[in-house]
Amino acid sequence: MTERNHQHEHDDHLEPPSGADLPPDLATFLRSQRLGCLLTGTTEGSAFVIKASNDEIEGLRGPMPVLLRQELYRHRSAPVLRLLLGLYDRPPTALAFESFVNVDDAGQRHDYGELARQDAIDLHFYDEALRHRLDKQVANTLRGSVPLTLITALRLRARIPDDRFDFDRAKEDVIARTSL
Repeated sequence: MTERNHQHEHDDHLEPPSGADLPPDLATFLRSQRLGCLLTGTTEGSAFVIKASNDEIEGLRGPMPVLLRQELYRHRSAPVLRLLLGLYDRPPTALAFESFVNVDDAGQRHDYGELARQDAIDLHFYDEALRHRLDKQVANTLRGSVPLTLITALRLRARIPDDRFDFDRAKEDVIARTSL
């Protein structure tokens, strides 16, 4: 795991506006969350953009065990891909994040599919004010299983009529049945 620090100057006029380097829709979503994690495409491949408190981010500096796992849920309304990221900053507990992929959304499907081509995944951490605080890079332990998982999810999607497809409902059901 590699790490890059982003320490901002204390002189406010030198600091970019909060969330300035995030796409507007992503910044809007993250502002509404206390903790957040999304898989998104970047110029370097797919990466996780993570929002956490500055104190939580500070606890993630340095090497630590990381768990990266994917789960595919078959739901009558939509298949749900759940990506789990656990950062063991204070073993045996982890700071855990989850991200969901809707394979019916071309952009999300592409970003997820790109994981099959990457040896590592970048993690970009933002604090409560959406200031970029830390980058980490973790080994991509999902790489080999992404193609089969994606094909399976697409086959499940093909079995659901468009008028019954509801990813948000399926995701909410998965969230209600699982825990971090």
